[in-house]
Amino acid sequence: MKLFPIKLRGDRTIWILLFTLVAISILSVYSSTYKLTMRTGNLTEAITRHVVFLFVGFVFIYVLHNISINFYKRVVPLALIGITICLILVLLTPGEGTKRWLFSRSFQPSDIAKVVMVVYLAKVLSDGFGGSIKQFFWRVIFPIIIVCGLIINGHTSNVAIIGVTSMLMVFMGAGNRKYHVASTLFVFIVLTAYLLFYKDLGRGETSSNRLNVWITNAFRSSDKQQETDDKDKAKKTGGNYSQAETARYAIVAGGFLRIAPGKSVYRKTLSEAHNDYIFAMIVEEYSLFGGMLVITVYLMLFHRILLVIRKCSKPFPSLLLSGLLVLLMLQTFIHIGVSVGGLPVIGQNLPMISTGGTSIIITCMAFGMILAVSRVTEEKDRINAKEQNRGTVV
Repeated sequence: MKLFPIKLRGDRTIWILLFTLVAISILSVYSSTYKLTMRTGNLTEAITRHVVFLFVGFVFIYVLHNISINFYKRVVPLALIGITICLILVLLTPGEGTKRWLFSRSFQPSDIAKVVMVVYLAKVLSDGFGGSIKQFFWRVIFPIIIVCGLIINGHTSNVAIIGVTSMLMVFMGAGNRKYHVASTLFVFIVLTAYLLFYKDLGRGETSSNRLNVWITNAFRSSDKQQETDDKDKAKKTGGNYSQAETARYAIVAGGFLRIAPGKSVYRKTLSEAHNDYIFAMIVEEYSLFGGMLVITVYLMLFHRILLVIRKCSKPFPSLLLSGLLVLLMLQTFIHIGVSVGGLPVIGQNLPMISTGGTSIIITCMAFGMILAVSRVTEEKDRINAKEQNRGTVV
């Protein structure tokens, strides 16, 4: 009888890197939820909820990595219809302000829409779409317009990520240059319309204000006394102070070789320390060494996914993994860029590390599909190796 009856198939390095990210996540979230636990009075509620979501996410990874790749092609049209309905329900939810969630902030359809669009585009581009510009518009461009149009009211950054990922997938999957030109023209028209009417589109004005603040801070002259005053102000809990500025000061406080888990100062001020700014918390408690370790793990993970893509012999799995890789890379580097001040404030989680219900589950589903493809490629490699051995013996 086997001690561990559950067999993990697919790329073993990807599995190891995922477990590494989970370990980093649990340590970081336990420390960075200080402000949340002080508000609720329950010291274990936040971390327990996070661990439960991680466990459920890994159940999805295990189930999905054992499913045939063709299953995703069959179900994605229904998934696209389902997520479109959910996005419409979000817009119809009563109330004012930002609309992102269903069921009392427990379900965020826009996160699911990112992965669904990747799977859908991989299917359409690999199957072909009739060969005409008209078919290209209705089967490729139109679904992107619908999904992005429904999301832009509450999550501009997700719209940008879907747009960039879709554009790159079109360039990778649509061989004819006329489709490249058509998609480029479409993006130009959309960007022009957004710049002209952004104040009337959902959080357009908020995005503009964040961009203006980032530009102002990026080109502000260095003033040591001002930086000292800002740090003192940032440490004062309860004050209205820029979260982005506080995150940067947290990174500076980490130094080069400071290992101080659970001793973060700025977690008391950062309201999203466990989510949008968790990378800053990691650097503050584990120094530049900890930050570089996290980045290295992600780079190794992305490299392994690239190796799996190179082994794909069919268009659908190749496009699927390429789209998911772009999605994960954008989300990762946007999060890190915001934390270090290299980008304006954009609310994106750090994959597999930040807290979040829907985001954790959908990220795990993405890795389940990645491991499903790697499982198939490894099985083909074993079959080819056996055939070569037989040929050698003969």
